[in-house]
Amino acid sequence: MSGIAIGLFFLLGFVLTFVGYIWGLVQAFGEETVWGVLYLLVPFAALVFYIKNWGNKQIRKTFLIQCTGLLMFVLGGSIALIYGLANFAQQSKSEFQVTVEPNQPWPSPFPSDLNTSPSPSQEPSPRVDAPPVTGPEESGVPTEKYDFKQSMQLGYLAYENRDYQTALINFNRALQARPGDAYATKAIDNTKRAIAQTKVQ
Repeated sequence: MSGIAIGLFFLLGFVLTFVGYIWGLVQAFGEETVWGVLYLLVPFAALVFYIKNWGNKQIRKTFLIQCTGLLMFVLGGSIALIYGLANFAQQSKSEFQVTVEPNQPWPSPFPSDLNTSPSPSQEPSPRVDAPPVTGPEESGVPTEKYDFKQSMQLGYLAYENRDYQTALINFNRALQARPGDAYATKAIDNTKRAIAQTKVQ
């Protein structure tokens, strides 16, 4: 039911109640002046008047009109109140609803100071599906050239899987590809620390 229909229903009930009251007041004065004064000034005197003259068809009709109008008035007011509260609740919910931005990158579980780029707004690099190197670390310096970024990513992946030996191998290869890099050096230190803690446990 729309707001306009509710308002008209409420207004119609008020008009019927008011018209029925005035009409009953005229009938009370027509019956006796005392009844008219009591009807106008004394609470519930109108009800006594209608009960006393219930046999009069016109007076009974006036009473029924008042009852109908009063019922429509109360019912319309109640529906209008519920309708208004529902609209208010819906509006408040839409105003305070929190929207989550899609495609928001998840923070890396690895320490933030080991990222390959110092920029905090850089999106995380996609993971490499290539299997990590599982062979033991060679004692001599290998002549093979390694890709710094790929080695760091493989090291991060192995570190997250708690495969610290493989992570150390890949971080060393990254340091070989870019000697003196602060991120690779820090990653090696953290990985060695994790290996030492694992041996203690």
